[in-house]
Amino acid sequence: MRISPKQFLQGLLYLTPITLLALASCGGGGGGGSNTTLASYYTLSVSVAGISGVTTAASGVELRNGGDNLTVTTSGTYAFAHQVLSGSTYNISVLAQPSTTPAQVCTVAGPVGTMPAANTTVVVSCVTGYTIGGTAASSGGVTGLAAGTSVVLQNNGGDNLLVTAVSGVATTDFTFSTPVTSGYDVKVLTQPAGQSCSVSSGSNTTSSNVTNVLVACSTNTGTVTPDQHVYVANSGSNTAWTYAANGALSTTSPSPYSSNTGLTPSAIAVFGGKYAFVTNRSSNYVSAYSVTSGVLSVNPIANTATGNTPVAIAVHPTGKFVYVVNQLSNSISAYSITSTGTLAAIDADAITPDMQPSISTGTAYLPVAIAIDPAGTYAYVASQGDGTTNSCGNVPATGCITAYSIDQTTGALTQVPISGVSHYIATGTKPSSIAVDSTYVYVTNIVNKTVSVYSFSGGSGELVDTHTGNSTGLDPYSIAINPVSPYVYVANTGDDSVSVFSSAGGTLTTYPTGLSGGQPVSISVDSTGQYVYVANSGKNNISVFPVNGATLGAVLGPYGAGINPVSITTGP
Repeated sequence: MRISPKQFLQGLLYLTPITLLALASCGGGGGGGSNTTLASYYTLSVSVAGISGVTTAASGVELRNGGDNLTVTTSGTYAFAHQVLSGSTYNISVLAQPSTTPAQVCTVAGPVGTMPAANTTVVVSCVTGYTIGGTAASSGGVTGLAAGTSVVLQNNGGDNLLVTAVSGVATTDFTFSTPVTSGYDVKVLTQPAGQSCSVSSGSNTTSSNVTNVLVACSTNTGTVTPDQHVYVANSGSNTAWTYAANGALSTTSPSPYSSNTGLTPSAIAVFGGKYAFVTNRSSNYVSAYSVTSGVLSVNPIANTATGNTPVAIAVHPTGKFVYVVNQLSNSISAYSITSTGTLAAIDADAITPDMQPSISTGTAYLPVAIAIDPAGTYAYVASQGDGTTNSCGNVPATGCITAYSIDQTTGALTQVPISGVSHYIATGTKPSSIAVDSTYVYVTNIVNKTVSVYSFSGGSGELVDTHTGNSTGLDPYSIAINPVSPYVYVANTGDDSVSVFSSAGGTLTTYPTGLSGGQPVSISVDSTGQYVYVANSGKNNISVFPVNGATLGAVLGPYGAGINPVSITTGP
């Protein structure tokens, strides 16, 4: 069935909340119904071997099952505080390795399993390990990285590390969180915007701590190759398309490539040219795809349940975590990315003793968009409100932002107070999209036809309203930030235009717009800042604009897409 652009936009933008009445059935006295009793719960224990040299309780190995943490300082068998329901899944992870000299590495044998109807013990083995990193004192570290920008490093094909340069510091020291037992192989996983970094002394075997890994970064000069692929989710045809690209899109067979999604895909995200993730708003799950030379696998490698009506997705800059906004359950689902690219639900708030893969947005009703700052420290969610007086806490019910700090080890979210007390800050009426750079948060507001701008406050993640009167075209629906130059772009669904703004100190200056044609609903800038890509849902095509300073060059295309393309992004 073909979904018209009008039907899709009305369904996504003007959804009204659905009130569900949950009926609980209680058994009467003497009835024969079965009830869950404590006898259904059993003790989950770990048998830890090889740990030594721990001098304080805080320096032991910290293990977690769901939100149940257990710290172990000596070898032996130890039980988690909370028993586990028979038939449910346990997932034991190493939250923190022992703080010892020399370092130790503890691993869990069979960390994931189904709890049987009996007490169960899982083996944890600890061996001597060595830390890997670089420091200025040892002629290592990250040098030449522009202040406020970040590079993602990876050791031995995992243990991703985000390193952010601080203004005034020539060399940024770094150490990977996971020690190694013998060899190491450090690589640059994602390059910083506008720069290229290379690794020296990054691969070898070792029997001691390593501090001389050097990552040298420099500003790109001359001709820089833009992102080589463009990825699009097509809501009306239940597909995701991949285009070979070099600014312009290739339509020569077999490009674009088509992959199957769930029902009504709503958003697509790609990380490192290795995996892609698509939210399916009518199927209530997120699909994970392997990516080979920019091409998605025809079918997902896995589908993972979300909340009700997933509409937006964000991947953590390290590639460790994925966050999905669920519009009609007013929640955020949190996942870790496994070594195979599948998603594993994590305890979203790191508080509850049992697994809680989703965290409530509280009274921030109808969340529609999410963005993470480049340093991976905070996540910001825009919600439209449901028209009631208690939407978005005590701020107006027309729309708001909620802020969350991100645990860099577990991926758990903690809501950040705004204005010292409230967890919410007001936007314009019916916010539709959100984007974050290292200093500011930008939100488009459909009814007001504006962009709101907020600054970070004191490094706490708290937002301060900077300027809200930046006029856009009609129905601003999607926003993107140029990662290399100080420009912001907005796709305006109502008048088929793209607004261009220059950002300086949080103040936006408007420049001439470009015409996209056909209800543009999603906009993206390639990582080199050279091209702007727009998905036009009303015309089932893609427009490409070369970036020419403060203006956009003559449009390239249009290039055909599937039915109702609603989300677009770029990558290697």
